[in-house]
Amino acid sequence: MFIIIRKATSVFFRIRITDEKNNIVLLRDTDKLFFTVKKNPDNEMEQPIIRRVLTAEDELEGCYGFELTPADTDKPAGTYYYDAGVQRENGELYRIITPDQFLIKQSVTRKDD
Repeated sequence: MFIIIRKATSVFFRIRITDEKNNIVLLRDTDKLFFTVKKNPDNEMEQPIIRRVLTAEDELEGCYGFELTPADTDKPAGTYYYDAGVQRENGELYRIITPDQFLIKQSVTRKDD
């Protein structure tokens, strides 16, 4: 899913994990859910511009929610890429959202200094 956000604004995301039959899958206590945004998805050495790590404690009504703050999204306007994956205790990573575009657009109206 292509995501478009405005620079230096906040946005709330909810991620629902489902299996192939669309049944909700909850994280185990030792699992981690990663949401990552990078400029170049093919560069493994590049540091993410945004990274959230969620655990079983972050579950609410079958979803895992988190907020990106204005500080998180105050990046140069442009095209970035995001994905999400679950890492199990044994280190295996399962991609639950395949890489897609994450566009940060310049806001027209800005706050007064």
